[in-house]
Amino acid sequence: MRPATCNLRPVLLALILGLIAALATVTAAAARPSPQLTITGVEPRTMLSTTGGTLSIYGSGFTTATVARLVGYGLLDTAFVNENALRAVVPPGVPAGVYALEVSEPGYSATLPAALTIVAPTAAPAPTSPPPPPPPGRPILTIRNFSVQPARVFAGTEFVVTVEIYNNGSRGAENTLVTFPGGTFVPVGQAGHLVGFMHINATVVVTQTMRAPANLASGTYNLQVNLSANDFEGNHYEYPQTLSVEVVGGGAGRPQLVVESAWTEPPVLGPGDRFTLTLQIVNRGERTATRVVVGPASAELVVPAEGSNLAAVDRVAPGRAVTVTLPLVLGTVKQGGRIGLELALSYGDAGGGTYSDRQSVGLEVSSSLADRPQLLVAAVHTDPPVVAPGDFFTLTLEVQNVGGGDAHRLLLTLGGEGGKELGPFVPRETGNVLFVPRVPAGEQVRVTVPLVVDGSADAKAYGIPALLSYEDARGTARSDVQRISLVVQRRPIFRIDFYRPVEGAMVGMPFPLPVEVINLGKATVNVTIMEVTGEGLEIQNGSLYVGPLDGGTSASLEATAVAQQAGTVEVVVNVHYLDDFNRPQTVSQTLTVEVAGSPEPVPQESAPSPEGGSFWEKILRFLRGLLGLGS
Repeated sequence: MRPATCNLRPVLLALILGLIAALATVTAAAARPSPQLTITGVEPRTMLSTTGGTLSIYGSGFTTATVARLVGYGLLDTAFVNENALRAVVPPGVPAGVYALEVSEPGYSATLPAALTIVAPTAAPAPTSPPPPPPPGRPILTIRNFSVQPARVFAGTEFVVTVEIYNNGSRGAENTLVTFPGGTFVPVGQAGHLVGFMHINATVVVTQTMRAPANLASGTYNLQVNLSANDFEGNHYEYPQTLSVEVVGGGAGRPQLVVESAWTEPPVLGPGDRFTLTLQIVNRGERTATRVVVGPASAELVVPAEGSNLAAVDRVAPGRAVTVTLPLVLGTVKQGGRIGLELALSYGDAGGGTYSDRQSVGLEVSSSLADRPQLLVAAVHTDPPVVAPGDFFTLTLEVQNVGGGDAHRLLLTLGGEGGKELGPFVPRETGNVLFVPRVPAGEQVRVTVPLVVDGSADAKAYGIPALLSYEDARGTARSDVQRISLVVQRRPIFRIDFYRPVEGAMVGMPFPLPVEVINLGKATVNVTIMEVTGEGLEIQNGSLYVGPLDGGTSASLEATAVAQQAGTVEVVVNVHYLDDFNRPQTVSQTLTVEVAGSPEPVPQESAPSPEGGSFWEKILRFLRGLLGLGS
């Protein structure tokens, strides 16, 4: 029998080899760089529990050892695609719910919460009417543009309709067919046109000759056009389209009047111009039009120049034309260019029928100022330039004519109609309406009005409307409102003086300058700096910050000055403050000081001190006596 130790050797050898392999794995994991497994997304995010499916996992750091697991369910059959993608199979039968996805390999893992939703199948809804929409991706044929030649079709005649077919879908159209099935209109010749294949965004033009029946009455009728095509899967699509065709006819034997041409004299009109409008009216019906009356439909754009704005014609036979002329005056227009004038036509027939119609003609209007005046307030001046509550002042307006025609009988109304917006400004010695007989083109006139400011006016800028009413050379009245600005600001009232007399000022000797500023007004003034200056003076402590100075209060400054020469010296006191519009202003006051010259030096002689010596000699003798050195 072999010893027991011999039987244990294979076991010990296997244990040692397993330990070495484990240590190698741990060492390899430790030698790997910092964790790099990441999940950035999965596709799809939802699966049915009955079918499962293939899950695509995206991220980084994947290797062939990486496996995927649905947390709460278990490991999935995982296939390595590359270091940024894995493919895992979710088997059927996974319970419905929201699962997190974990990818892992020895030593590393990453988790994506709520990565996959497993849903239980639901019963399919019962089919409803209408059927479900067609699958995405199909040709869509539309008529992008069409034309009819002639534009107005006469009953009993042929016409040509041209259509532009456009594939607006996401698939090409195969076996494209355009048909004109007829109906109101009868196709002439072949009614179907095989186009063939149309790419996406492709267009094709198709023409078809049609006939309008002779018994059609005048009006607008629908023309049917059918479009059809297949896609590459063989699905068939129909696209019925409808076009509108205008027909001039007389199925009931009625007349039809049409304004076929119109012109004006002069050709280009301006606001207020007198002109003649000439109309050529043709009867395109089958009966004679009687009692024809034509004129502007409203008086907003034009008014009659003389008589009435209507013209009458007794009879217009079928196919015949008549010409009528209307004398008119163009009203006020704000914009130039081609504008429409609506006309009203009324007429009858021999059978007692009555008809009415509205048609429009174009007028060429110019809004140029080449021959018309245009006034504007070019400049505004006040004398004095700064006005305060209670001031009398003169307002001057410079009115300039920038147009090409003279302005006549100008009325300038200050403050608008009735002067209701004059604010605190009151006219004096005159009213608020001024008259100027004429302002020539390109020239300027000055209009002056004396005003007074209300004593209780607030300090601010006031916008005052100025109404300019005038006439042009044709007598057309024009008006314009422009606004001017008038500024009112309070003027501070200061008393600046010495609060005590300056006496004893001498050349070369310091002397005080006691200056006081008193606010005599009612309003508070924000005084920034009070300073004292003077030519020929050396001044110390000559400035002081004051701040808000209420009405009736004062601020004082005592400076020290040294005069360089004798005589009358001017001392200038500057009070700097901020006005009502926060702008720096200065009020200055000049004060005078009399400076005397230096006194002549008086020679001093030493006199003997009474009692045997000067004061210091007495002190010396006293000290000597105390020390026992003598009396």
